Parts: sequence; C-alpha cells; structure tokens
Amino acid sequence: MNGIMKLTLVAALGFFASGCWIIDVLFPSGFTVKTTFSTPPSPTQRGVTSPDPNVRVIGHFTDFASSCGNITGFDITTNSDGEFKNTDFVANGFWNFQRIGGHTGCGLIGAAGYISCGGTAKLPCSPALAFGMAPEAIDTNAPPATATFTGEGLNTTYGMPTIEFYDEYGTFFNQTTASSVSSDGTSLQATVPSLAGLYSGYYTVVIVNATADGSRNAIGTASVWVYGNDMPPPPPDPEPDPDPCGSTNGIALECQIY
Repeated sequence: MNGIMKLTLVAALGFFASGCWIIDVLFPSGFTVKTTFSTPPSPTQRGVTSPDPNVRVIGHFTDFASSCGNITGFDITTNSDGEFKNTDFVANGFWNFQRIGGHTGCGLIGAAGYISCGGTAKLPCSPALAFGMAPEAIDTNAPPATATFTGEGLNTTYGMPTIEFYDEYGTFFNQTTASSVSSDGTSLQATVPSLAGLYSGYYTVVIVNATADGSRNAIGTASVWVYGNDMPPPPPDPEPDPDPCGSTNGIALECQIY
C-alpha cells in the first residue's frame, strides 16, 4: 500500500511540475515570433527553409480589442532558433511587424497579419523576389512558344538569365535561357521548354542570373498552372478473396477472418 501511495505521489508531482504546457494548451495566451530564411530550389537541391536567428523585430498592435495579453508593442531579438515567445503579448488581433537584419540580403522587411492567442507570427525572408509570368497557365498539349517574366534585378553582364521549372515537391524538371532582357532589368522573354509528361498542377519557376564565377544567384520565383494532363486515378481495390480460408477436397476449413 505504501508503495502505491508513493508512486501516486510521484506521478502527481510530475503532473503539476509539467503542468505549464497543459495550461498553454487549454488556455493559450500571447504568441511566438518566428524568423526564417528560405532558399529557392536548385537542380541539385530542393528549396530549404531554416531558422533565421538573432533578428531584430519591432511589433505594434493595431487592433482595438483583444482576448489575451497586455503588451501592445515590442522591440525584441529572436534567439538562436529564430524564435521569441511572450505569453503576455496581446493576441486575437492585428499586428504590424518590421524584421531587421538576419541573413545576408534580408535587410528591412515589413509584414502584417492577424495573430491568435498562442499562435505564431511567422516572418520569413527570401533572397528571391516574386516575379509575374505571362501566360499564367500553360496547356501541356498546346504550350505557347514563349513566356514573359516581369520583376526586377535581371542582369545580362555575364550572360542571359536561366529559367528553371520545378514541381510542387521542389524536384527539378527542365530549364531554358532568356532570349531577351529589357534594358532596365525588369522583364525577360524566353522560349517555353518541353513540359511533356508533367501532370496538371502548380509549378515553381526560378529565375537565375549568370555570374562571373558561375555561382548561383537566384533572384526571383514565379508560379504557373499547368493543365491538360490530369494524374490518372489510383487502381481499384482488389476483389475480396472468395475463399479466404481455403478448402480441402471441397470441405471448407474453419478459420477466423480479421
């Protein structure tokens, strides 16, 4: 009996000692700021999103009401995991953020959004800008001869930019080279490579500037909807075995089926 009481006491103490996470789950409050850095995919590596540590973040609550927390503004620096959590940040409302510094090329980035109690304010950074693509959709059975991409930062000093196509899993499929680039570096035109074999869906396009030393300089990404080749349906389930237990000389054997 004494042994059972001791085990019960130990279990109870362990429960209360670890009760903080239970409170967080049942009664979430505040929120976590998370800074990340993303690299676009390459022919030899899929896109990667990693924590961006030691980033300064300034936040201001812009709503009129909230249901948890008291702090309506902050100037903090994320930790080595790219996170900063405070259970007294006001939440269930809209915030404006500025992330400053971090990975090379990130600089000053503004963001805004609704943050829920116990939620996470994700503040990403990527060196690649969002480009527009025309056309926005391509029929694999009748693809256009060329496509136009618009953005900024295009450079032909060391050669024409390369345009790479990736599927939804970040797997490299094909690429082409720009045939012309505007003098202000805001648009390019390129032939559309063969998309034969691609199933219908959204695909990512990465625009890469040529460099003097051959290093990779991905400056932008775009998305395109490919259609005209839907993925075939999965094969039907096999028919049930008419004689799962087997038989001997026509005599059914006793068995159990689960």
